[in-house]
Amino acid sequence: MTLDQAAKARRTDPMTSHEAAWSVADISEKQARVLELLRLLGIATDEDLRAAYVAEYGPVGESTVRTRRGELEDMGVVVAVDLDGRTKGGRRCQRFRPAPTTR
Repeated sequence: MTLDQAAKARRTDPMTSHEAAWSVADISEKQARVLELLRLLGIATDEDLRAAYVAEYGPVGESTVRTRRGELEDMGVVVAVDLDGRTKGGRRCQRFRPAPTTR
């Protein structure tokens, strides 16, 4: 791991932030935050993730968290679970969780 990769979490962040940042290579700060929140939530919709992100880190664009979650899914560290989620408008939507770790 390079110094740049290790620097994705602040020194004052909890260990879970550092673990999230160290778990994948070339992960951005926002990706690490989204992954950490998903690990804390277990299973979540994009709306759940965005609400948690805003509560923890402050305002963020409507699509920012969804885009970072999609990138993490493309990297294989987040997986879709089912279509049992519900949007604020009551529509079905996907729920996501961290991918199982392989050892």
